[in-house]
Amino acid sequence: MAWQVEDRRGLYLPQVDLWCDVRFPAQRAFVSHAHFDHLGRHQQVICSEGTARLMQERLGGKRKLVTLAYEEPYALDADTELRLYPAGHIYGSAQLWLQRQGQTLLYTGDFKLREGRSAEAAATPPADVVIMETTYGLPHYRFPPTEQVLADIVRFCRDVLESEEIPVLFGYSLGKSQEILSGLAEAKLPIMLHPEVAKMTAVYEAMGVGFPAYREFELKEAKGHVVIAPPQSRQSSWLRKIKRRRTAAITGWAMEPGARYRYQSDGLFPLSDHADYDDLLRFVERTGAKQVYTVHGYAREFAADLRSRGIEAWALGVVNQLELAVSAANQPVALPQKTEPVEETPAPPQSFWAFAQTAERVRWATGKLEKVETLRAYFSALPPALVGAAAIFFTGRPFAQSAHRPLQTGWAVLKRALLAAGKMTEAEYRATYRKYSDSGETAESLLAGKTQPPDEPWPLAEVPAWLEKLAVLRGPQRKATHLEERLVVLRPVEAKYLVKIITGDLRIGLKEGLVEEALAANYGVGTREIRAANMLTGDLAEVARAAAVEKLKDLSLRVFRPVQFMLASPEPDAEGIVKRLAPEGGEIWLEEKYDGIRCQVHKRGSSVALYSRDLKPITEQFPDVVREIEQVPHDFIGDGELLAFSEGKALPFAELQKRLGRKIGAVGDLFLGEEIPVSLMLYDLLWADGTDLLRTPLVERRTELEKLELQGHLLVAPVQQVQSASEIDAAFLVARKRGNEGLMAKEPASLYAPGRRGHQWLKLKKEFATLDVVVVGVEWGHGKRRDVLSDYTFAIRDERTGELRTIGKAYSGLTDKEIAHYTEYFLEHTVEEKGRVRLVEPEVLLEVAFDSIQPSTRHQSGYALRFPRIKRIRTDKPISEIDTLAHCQVLAGAPPAQKTRKARRGIA
Repeated sequence: MAWQVEDRRGLYLPQVDLWCDVRFPAQRAFVSHAHFDHLGRHQQVICSEGTARLMQERLGGKRKLVTLAYEEPYALDADTELRLYPAGHIYGSAQLWLQRQGQTLLYTGDFKLREGRSAEAAATPPADVVIMETTYGLPHYRFPPTEQVLADIVRFCRDVLESEEIPVLFGYSLGKSQEILSGLAEAKLPIMLHPEVAKMTAVYEAMGVGFPAYREFELKEAKGHVVIAPPQSRQSSWLRKIKRRRTAAITGWAMEPGARYRYQSDGLFPLSDHADYDDLLRFVERTGAKQVYTVHGYAREFAADLRSRGIEAWALGVVNQLELAVSAANQPVALPQKTEPVEETPAPPQSFWAFAQTAERVRWATGKLEKVETLRAYFSALPPALVGAAAIFFTGRPFAQSAHRPLQTGWAVLKRALLAAGKMTEAEYRATYRKYSDSGETAESLLAGKTQPPDEPWPLAEVPAWLEKLAVLRGPQRKATHLEERLVVLRPVEAKYLVKIITGDLRIGLKEGLVEEALAANYGVGTREIRAANMLTGDLAEVARAAAVEKLKDLSLRVFRPVQFMLASPEPDAEGIVKRLAPEGGEIWLEEKYDGIRCQVHKRGSSVALYSRDLKPITEQFPDVVREIEQVPHDFIGDGELLAFSEGKALPFAELQKRLGRKIGAVGDLFLGEEIPVSLMLYDLLWADGTDLLRTPLVERRTELEKLELQGHLLVAPVQQVQSASEIDAAFLVARKRGNEGLMAKEPASLYAPGRRGHQWLKLKKEFATLDVVVVGVEWGHGKRRDVLSDYTFAIRDERTGELRTIGKAYSGLTDKEIAHYTEYFLEHTVEEKGRVRLVEPEVLLEVAFDSIQPSTRHQSGYALRFPRIKRIRTDKPISEIDTLAHCQVLAGAPPAQKTRKARRGIA
């Protein structure tokens, strides 16, 4: 007898009518462990005792259970014996072993061979056929020793605690969090657990698993504790309550290039509950499998690897490429020999190679202090003239922020240069990019072994001029040639960071603030002084030069060199504003929050420049506004908002958007200034007639602003002085009736702090309204949500025809548990599949909040919601009570936009 293995949206064994780890409901299924992506509402479940207990806690409901102890024999039918063996993944995880007519089959589910601290040790029973997960089935996934990783985690936690911050470690609430908790036992650190983690840990304890002392999280007492939390809490309000925190992701994907960018954490540690590459090979060897099927992760690549070692192996659910085995049939698996890491050849300090090596060390540094010290040591080895250029590059920019010099080198140019330099096909490029999702990592991988760097590496001093030339070259071909000629003489790691600088993002977990700290440490000055100078100049090279000769105080505000905008902190209610700005009484200044474009105005004589929030010049887009500014009889730098403005009130942002990127006077736009009138609403003054006002209180800056004698479409934002929460609430309602977003609340004595988001300026925004809608389409998510249907397209009802009309799409607001539950539901209620999208039966109702509604051709309804988010699932309402097109028209105050052909066809 030969075992039959089928992939039918999940693993199925037809000879015994048994499904394995499928998410949709099945008549009989084996569940290897209690993670949501392996659970389903099956009629009969075969699992371990530990999985049964955890599954009941997570899934609830009633089902027929066959719970078995490890290695306990069970007659599946008259011809088939079944046993479970520990998998080592999480507590209760099991492998399925079947024997039928003398032939054995082993299905692993998720597993690991490395000994864990909170799960049973994995077994490797012999089997003729093995179906194994291969999440980390590539050779570069060789995890460091667990003891080393745990020591690194402990060091990270101690460093953070010494900085009087709270370390937050992210690990799945079931399995990974308990492993982290057990791993920290010897360190004897005080530990708090997120409520979800505490809940699962309590279930472990009820089954007899012991842990070091811990407490459930309490914000008021969290200081001095290590906090363990699930990854989904990273985007939650729960985490935002921990003001002074540093976070670390605990995941095997820490080995992946670009992982620091993906996880957006201060630390990243490669601790996994899955087998690494070496363990996968050992597992095959120990089971003595004659035939191997691979699933998940790098299934195709690992199957090909096994075939090259003489083992029959095929990936399930993917197209296998046929290769000739280079080893004799049935040759034993040759395990890779572990070697010590090769010492990196030190590069000359003043070379771009040294910059790239430093960037790699920063990338793998485990905490803020280590990153800063790595940079400081690098800066100290450079002459002052080069420190500034290196500092700018470490912010991920090719030029200083104030330079406003775009490279105009897009993805097409980069791809063309890489294809030529690496002598590869476009298919190879696409496959590599899909793997890394990062142009720099793609460049390093594709150019490995294909470049010819000279003995003398590229001097760092030449890089700025090379980038300047790239910026001024015209035409994609000339730019691509310039880049190709450089790439072919760089080491792959140099190519990686040159491409990263060109694309504007290093993705090494380095914020600009840490570069400022490193400069401060290098020159022995205060970080505040460096930061203030950078805010004023927007040029770290200039700041570094000034710091080197102790002239930071000579740097000052200059006309036509924009400074970063002062920012406001959000406050959810009026009571919070009073508590922060006037706890003991006193005045609060209110301005209406407009839905426009933040704008900084610079004027000297007849010269005028406008800058957007990201400090880019936008002067040419608003010549009508510029002409009016030219008539102002004063020189000044002002802060305000560009608004579509008519008949004394601001128009929706959608009207202003029609002006963006267009110049009045171009063909077809001669009357655009009249059709979409734009006003500049100024609310602050930074400099006037030679006087720097940054250190002047707002009340005095306001007096100077009103002296500018503005006319026409140049306005001064009205200010209302209040003292109570009730006055703020009343003002908020008035602002919303006028169509504005909300309120800005300011302390009259506040100084202007460029680039700072303090608590002297607060913004009050509340959701505009909510709609009751019905889900008509769902889409597989991305990243950690790639295995669940998490992106919901929803619709309202056209009361005239009774038809459903799409109006938006949202993917935030639901818990992971809700998403997992509705993934199963939508899989069962799919009407049609369109790639990643599923059209579903319109039965699930949502309440969706949003900031505004405006006409749009994107959706079938002719409207679009701005910033939609799911408030809750409406299980209390029938579909007949969802909101209507007429109601949306009232909210928008405008007729719907004409629908496009795309919107008429289906989900937009």
